[in-house]
Amino acid sequence: MAWGRIALAVIVAGVIAACSASLAPSAAPVPTGADAVAITASPATTATMSLEATGSPRSPIPGDSTSVAVPPKPSGVSFGERRKGEDPPSTQITQSVSWEGPRSEGVEIRVYGVTECVAKPPNPSPDTQGPCLVEHTPLPASVRALLATAPASDGMVSWTWTGTFDCEVGLAYDPRGPAYHAVVLAAYSASDHSIFAIAEPGRWWQPGVNDIVC
Repeated sequence: MAWGRIALAVIVAGVIAACSASLAPSAAPVPTGADAVAITASPATTATMSLEATGSPRSPIPGDSTSVAVPPKPSGVSFGERRKGEDPPSTQITQSVSWEGPRSEGVEIRVYGVTECVAKPPNPSPDTQGPCLVEHTPLPASVRALLATAPASDGMVSWTWTGTFDCEVGLAYDPRGPAYHAVVLAAYSASDHSIFAIAEPGRWWQPGVNDIVC
């Protein structure tokens, strides 16, 4: 009888030990450099990381104080030219453009030469003339050559070269660059640029029947 009670106690103790072992959490092994694996981010974490990684610029939001307004068309514009020297190959020529506005910080003025006399009629009558550029004329990049840039706050910009060819009617221009027949300027900001203002419209002239052109 005593051996029976001892055997029963041993059996009960074994069952209790087995149940305790099954309830206790097993310790996960710490991954080493050889068996470490990447952890897959949750959907929320993945979305956040994707936004931060792309860095895509946001579209301008109406009323957003960080957006930059398109600057106005330059106003109070004037064009000037001065020459130093009498011999054309060594004559120093300086052309300049000034403006009264805009004068805002963060705005740049770009001055362009218009490389075609776009307002000249296809077949003008002899001994006639007119401006090479008039208002409301489209100015694609193909007919513009950059001459100078300056901060809008400067109110003026100039450019200088040596040597000229004065035989034909039109503006003096640097022999190393393209010829230009008119001068325009626009105000540029980080977002866009203004429409162009005419600083110098230039002139075209159709010789008469008996006129001698060099």
